[in-house]
Amino acid sequence: MDYRSTLVSFALASSGLLFAQPQLDLTSNGPVPQASPYAVTSYTTSAPAEFIGPGTAGADQLYGFWMLPWTGNHDRFFVAPSVTPTSSSFPGATVLSTNGGQDTSFYKVDANGVELLGLRGSLEGVAPYTNGLLELKLPCTFGTTWTDSYAGTYMVSGFGVNRSGTINGIADGYGDIQLPAQVLSNVLRVFVRKVQLDLSQFVNATRTYDSYYYYQEGLPFPVMKTSVDSVVIGTGSPTVTYTAEWLYGPAPEVGLDEVSINDIQFTPYPNPTNGRVDLQLGSTEVRAVEVFTATGQLVRADRLRANANGAGSVDLSGLPAGVYQVRITDMEGRTGDRRVVLN
Repeated sequence: MDYRSTLVSFALASSGLLFAQPQLDLTSNGPVPQASPYAVTSYTTSAPAEFIGPGTAGADQLYGFWMLPWTGNHDRFFVAPSVTPTSSSFPGATVLSTNGGQDTSFYKVDANGVELLGLRGSLEGVAPYTNGLLELKLPCTFGTTWTDSYAGTYMVSGFGVNRSGTINGIADGYGDIQLPAQVLSNVLRVFVRKVQLDLSQFVNATRTYDSYYYYQEGLPFPVMKTSVDSVVIGTGSPTVTYTAEWLYGPAPEVGLDEVSINDIQFTPYPNPTNGRVDLQLGSTEVRAVEVFTATGQLVRADRLRANANGAGSVDLSGLPAGVYQVRITDMEGRTGDRRVVLN
């Protein structure tokens, strides 16, 4: 395995940014076998307009994924290599990540980071890498970068396929993240680009993964992952899939795919808030604003009219911290709902 790690440390340290950032290390974030699985909720689409972007690089960011719809959920397991005889093909593996057996990744986790030694998949069968792939450099904090290459061979229908690829990673941001059912502080965003080439005597395939991982100290798996997966077979056109996976449950009842063009569109800001929320309403003439708890209880109702700049506001001060639904009703009876987090 050949990789190099650099820290964009001089510029960041001189600005004082490195002292309050999350840091991933082997003790708190290194994957190890666990007795229980962890549940993952997912959303997959082939339409880029239906997907939420990863947010902005930099310090003290707010990553908003609270409106993601969901298309499924599943359990993932971190188990010991001894659970399967296949592990003999992956000497050095310390933990397996699996969805229950159909697809399994074999990792060596040590002070250098999380290295993929190969996999057992529905396409590749058993595919050990002759040169492993560093998926996460440890320790990792804002500004950490790494580069690695990998290679291996697997069989499809009795024919050999040579796989090679490169990976580039950078921890490019940190801040708060709004998941569909949870708000978390002090998460580190890690961007990974993996470019992979499979060569055989019949067909070649190029695959590019652009993935953003959002990690919290103390958890061995990301709280959120978004991926853009592009596959080109031979000289054909790319097939692109957009995927998000996250912890802590499904999306709210109103998802991106459920918003009607007849609904009122408005943006609450700031979100999360400590009390006052400004509502960008455009030219909407508003009859009322209502605030509901996460269980649907009405806790505030007021009349509201946009000012000359198309903005109104609602004050959540005095309410317990938590997640609320703000509903706007216009003069024609149309409504719009947005989720707001009160700190």
